Amino acid sequence: MYLKAINLKGFKSFPDRTRLTFSQGVSVIVGPNGSGKSNITDAVLWALGEQSPLAVRGHSMPDVIFAGGKGQSGRRFAEVEVVIDNSEGRAASEFSEISITRRIERNGDGEYRLNGARCRLADVLEVLSDTNMGREMHSVISQGRVEAIVSSKPRDRRLLIEEAAGLGKHRKRRHRAQLKLERTRENLDRALDVEREARSRLRPLKRQAEAAERTAKLVAQEAELWAQLVAADLCEQDEQLRGSEAKLAEVRGKREGIEARLEEVRKQRAAIEERVASGEDERREQGRRLADARGAVERVRARAEAVDSAVRDLNAGLGERQLRLKQLDEGPEVGRAALERVAELERALETLGASEQGEELKQLRNEAAAAAERRNEAEAAMPALSEAAEQAAAALERATQMRDRARAEAAKAAERRAAMEGDLAAVEAKLARAAMEGSDEVLAGLIETGPGIERALSAALGERLRAAVVASVDEGVGRLADSDGASRALVSGHAAPGGEPSRPDPPVEGARPLLDLVKAEGAALEVAERLLADAWLVDVLTSLPGDFAGIAVTVDGDAFDGAARELRRLPREGTDPALAARSAREELVSRLEQRRSTEQRGTHELELAEEGLAKARSARDDSDLALREARRALDEASEEATRSAWLADRRAEREEERGDGAGAVKRARLEAELESERR
Repeated sequence: MYLKAINLKGFKSFPDRTRLTFSQGVSVIVGPNGSGKSNITDAVLWALGEQSPLAVRGHSMPDVIFAGGKGQSGRRFAEVEVVIDNSEGRAASEFSEISITRRIERNGDGEYRLNGARCRLADVLEVLSDTNMGREMHSVISQGRVEAIVSSKPRDRRLLIEEAAGLGKHRKRRHRAQLKLERTRENLDRALDVEREARSRLRPLKRQAEAAERTAKLVAQEAELWAQLVAADLCEQDEQLRGSEAKLAEVRGKREGIEARLEEVRKQRAAIEERVASGEDERREQGRRLADARGAVERVRARAEAVDSAVRDLNAGLGERQLRLKQLDEGPEVGRAALERVAELERALETLGASEQGEELKQLRNEAAAAAERRNEAEAAMPALSEAAEQAAAALERATQMRDRARAEAAKAAERRAAMEGDLAAVEAKLARAAMEGSDEVLAGLIETGPGIERALSAALGERLRAAVVASVDEGVGRLADSDGASRALVSGHAAPGGEPSRPDPPVEGARPLLDLVKAEGAALEVAERLLADAWLVDVLTSLPGDFAGIAVTVDGDAFDGAARELRRLPREGTDPALAARSAREELVSRLEQRRSTEQRGTHELELAEEGLAKARSARDDSDLALREARRALDEASEEATRSAWLADRRAEREEERGDGAGAVKRARLEAELESERR
């Protein structure tokens, strides 16, 4: 057995990692003063557990950390690893090579590692006890120590010889055994007292335990019956919902049929109203035409009477003209003047009649032209109104489809929400049963994690998730004693030796601390911080460095324990039920909130669709009304144009008749005058 190698980093005059390798036999370190030869022996002594700063030539333990120099900055920590060859098996270890590592931070925190695994100083001293190496051994003798040994007292020299002979470790073991024996006696006395006290209360406690067991069974039966009742209610509600949906579909079909029939009735009513309106207009037009015809008849009668009167006047005046012809024979000058006067009066009369008849005919033609123009305008507006009516009908169809889709989506959202509420009720019932069984007192019942992390946490903690969390060792011992089978208890409030360790660096890029993914309070948080201090969630285990000594897990349940160098995989059903149920409840609550928000949005969209449908119906009714008004105006304009044209034609015919009557009178007059002249 011999010192095989020393690895130094940040220790005194060794700022960078330095490795010194030794072989069997005697090794000599040669160098000038101040080169750091003594620092090597100090490093060996410090790594083997020396607790006195003076023994390593310092005032405090952080003084061994490299403080800086020319071109070198100070280091945050000092670390020394001593590698010992144990091929002969003298040390109390199964390994052929023992690695002892000691590390200290600037803040005074430190740790020991034995073959890469964290350990206590007592573990290091126990391993070295059979090798005559250690902080109280004489395997390392510094300068001046030889003279002190030679000049020491016989008693001190005896202790030195006993240590060299290996008797010191037995004395220490005997002392530890005596202390353990005293503690065991004290514990035995306390256990006997507890036993006597427990025996006095055993019978009532037994009765209470039996009553509590019966109560727990009744509560479990009640919860199971309640769950069955809730499931039956849900099934009944589902059946009612399906029946309501069928009725709703039937009512919707009936409503659509009624709406279709209502639309047909509306169209028929509109057609009837149009026919009634057109019949009323036609009746009024026929009345107007009858009145015009009667007026025309009266005017023709009046003209006929006027012609008869004119003929009578001409006949009466024929004699007068004959007398006047006689007078003309007597006075040609007077006759020609009278004839000229008569001709002038006749021309004036004809001009006046023609002027009056032309003005009336012009007015009728203007009315006919205006009516035709209004008819053309109505015909030009008809395509736009028809297109607007079609657009309104299309908008109504789209609004109806949107309303139906919104109702369907709202119904589906309600179904999904009801299903989620059922799942949540089942999970709550499972958690309630777990709480009655005492699962809320174990670690799995006191911590929470996000969805998808349950298998990783189960792989990292394993059976510790089913361990009870207690505040003291006495409480844990009592809990284990009350347990019927094998059980575990985790004691909170006790930090690891050497102080609270700092969080290590991530082993690989992208690794997440598993502790950050866990929610806990109080004692459970203390236990989780201690168990998951060096636990990481990684994507794959193949990327871990070779010197990783923590715990790495994946979301699939694969785990690697760096201290034990062990790989393990969580079984398919290995996820802790309480942890999985809590995570499932959180996920269901979150999804249920999302579904409720979606349902509210769907209700709002349904209201908007109903409002849009009402607006579309109003727009369609307005467009239909405008279209009917336009058609009515077109019919009125067409009828007015026809009537005006007919009146104009009638007026022209009457003017022709009037012109023919005037010509006949004139011809009669001329013939009478000619006859009178011939005579």
